[in-house]
Amino acid sequence: VVSITAIYLLNLTDDSDMSNGSVESLQPTAWSSPVPPTSPPGPWPPDVDFCELLYCDHVYCCPPVGSTEPNITSTQTSHMSEKRKEQLYDQMKLAGDWTNTTIQSFLIKESQQVIDSKYCLRAECGPGRYVFRVPVSQFVPVNMRVTLIMNSTELLVVHLCSLDESAPCSALLDLDSVSGSRYPSNTQGEHEWNLHVARLYHSSYHFRSTVA
Repeated sequence: VVSITAIYLLNLTDDSDMSNGSVESLQPTAWSSPVPPTSPPGPWPPDVDFCELLYCDHVYCCPPVGSTEPNITSTQTSHMSEKRKEQLYDQMKLAGDWTNTTIQSFLIKESQQVIDSKYCLRAECGPGRYVFRVPVSQFVPVNMRVTLIMNSTELLVVHLCSLDESAPCSALLDLDSVSGSRYPSNTQGEHEWNLHVARLYHSSYHFRSTVA
């Protein structure tokens, strides 16, 4: 970047004799200022990756042959307005025996990456219900451990209600390693889920939190 600036010097020799005042114009001065290099913007929301731990120079996960992008939509239809949901949520909080079953935060354990509102699907994140779409980088090795941590203020039970792991990476040689792995039906107190997302081109998981 080159900046051009014209500098003018006002020279007054004596306040009583303004006729001697002169305006002397100096030649424009040019100088260059270094501009730090900029990198191209990354994906948004950011991919889950481990580039600070591993080299991200090799693509591990490719789409299965004949696969299409999943159409992630709500699995339930609610006719209640968002305002009505919030009112009902507030009423429940005022009840004496009410327990907050909300998951306060989601975190990828290995990279300390927070899964927050920027991953929420539009109109699918509100009181009592949250739907996230979290992209996983294609540079993550298929055998990489990816642990989802859920934190809450109350003692809760988190149930795995359903899942879809039907689209493994085409580069994955041992397809049986995906279908042969099993998850616990729920977690209590401490909620850590070692998900098989590194082996999958796309997948989905439906969790539900309840009072312990």
